[in-house]
Amino acid sequence: MDKKDVILEVKNLSTTFRTQRGNYKAVDGVDFHVKKGEILGIVGESGCGKSVTVQSVMRLYDEKRTAVYGGCALLEGKNLFDLPFKEMRKIRGPKISMVFQDALSALNPLMKIGPQIVEAISIHGEKNKKSAYLKAVDILKAVGIPSPEKRFYQYPHELSGGMRQRVMIGIALACRPKLLIADEPTTALDVTIQAQILDLMKELNQEMDMGIILITHDLAVVSKTCERVLVMYLGQIVEEGEAGKLFACPSHPYTVSLMESIPHMEGDRGKRLNTIKGTVPLLSQIPSGCRFAPRCPRAREKCRENMPGLAEIGDGQKVRCWYPVKPGEDLV
Repeated sequence: MDKKDVILEVKNLSTTFRTQRGNYKAVDGVDFHVKKGEILGIVGESGCGKSVTVQSVMRLYDEKRTAVYGGCALLEGKNLFDLPFKEMRKIRGPKISMVFQDALSALNPLMKIGPQIVEAISIHGEKNKKSAYLKAVDILKAVGIPSPEKRFYQYPHELSGGMRQRVMIGIALACRPKLLIADEPTTALDVTIQAQILDLMKELNQEMDMGIILITHDLAVVSKTCERVLVMYLGQIVEEGEAGKLFACPSHPYTVSLMESIPHMEGDRGKRLNTIKGTVPLLSQIPSGCRFAPRCPRAREKCRENMPGLAEIGDGQKVRCWYPVKPGEDLV
């Protein structure tokens, strides 16, 4: 790994939530990095810690003081967890920005979309109103909003879901950040609009040489969009590697199970889809040993008693499993 190209490096990240019922660790020992011009995918079921991981990097839990962070998150060599809260707020926008999954709730419904973009631009230095307006219109053009001068004066509810998502991306890109985090950016959008949003993100990624973290549960989206993939389960990374290699030869039983649960256009239409038994446990019920063992068809006594480490198995691919699935081998 060439350190010069690395925008974000996360080492041994942990996030513990403090509640009235006790402390619960939602992220446990996560390591990853993002390079310039790279799109990194993070996948897993709901409740696996994907969003908590990136929101911890952004320190979005600071204001309510509900979480304690461990490890470090180095943005261009600077540990975000060491910064005063006021300085961290200055980094959000110019250095690192985020697109949330529900644009309608993320946008201010009482404020026209243009002024919302202008606000993002003004907060980080642009005080000239005319210049801020022109920059906002240029941003609307850049994210593919038709008739941007007209749309500038419309409210969020007057736009389609796809347009609102484009506006959210525009606000996130207003200060040309080094790193963009996209948390389920295509949720609730139809397939055509999903493709347009993903194409837009790839285009901006190449034009701006910007790193992107894409969080999703849609493996098809990851396979077409991302260069590297992290598979998360219950707050830990269970597998990582280059997207093409990982999808061609998944090694962790959880990754294999996720891929086998995807419907395919070809093949036997009468065959039942694979399902993963059970559900993701609550943070108060994390099992000892391998966290996936209670749901894993390959689990043995060793899995239930001892936690496996994240070990490299070749070509940069890593897996957290005592009995990984070998190429050509069946899951069971």
